[in-house]
Amino acid sequence: MAYAIKENIKCQAWELGIGSEMEKQMVQCGKIRILSNGEYELFSLEATEGKGQIAKAGDFFKVEYRGWPQPCERNWFLKNHKHIEDDWYEQVAKPLKIWRKDDPKSEEIRYLLDNGMLHISPEDPDKYFSASLWGTEETAASDATVVFYSVKKDENENITAVEFNFVDAEYFSKYYRIIKE
Repeated sequence: MAYAIKENIKCQAWELGIGSEMEKQMVQCGKIRILSNGEYELFSLEATEGKGQIAKAGDFFKVEYRGWPQPCERNWFLKNHKHIEDDWYEQVAKPLKIWRKDDPKSEEIRYLLDNGMLHISPEDPDKYFSASLWGTEETAASDATVVFYSVKKDENENITAVEFNFVDAEYFSKYYRIIKE
């Protein structure tokens, strides 16, 4: 299995629900919608079928280089970022397991496939990967990378949970570095 580390780890991020100018701008242009139950719907690049990713007040969001908001669950964000100043943060760089379509199937990928948490559609290279992430069905092209944020195992070393996301090829090549193949 390959590992990668995210480079260029300084980023801007905003807490949802505190009324930042970036949140207002994203709402105004329709990339973030405030739902009647107080949750937020963020329309990221990976969100498909007109449904955004669901986040809560207190969660954070970043705006990726093409202008799409990316939600980050509050506890994960605070655990993996250090506040620098204002809306600038530094991400704590650590090796993450990754998987790409031509790699041998890892135990994590088998777990996701066997439990219906990840679907692969070889007939559609633009929507090769699909999964329910952030409360919506997300898709990614066949050249995307699956990045594993955490893998939990029981006392017998059986996988019980996997946190993952898709990273599109352009973003991956710009911000990640392979450290082990």
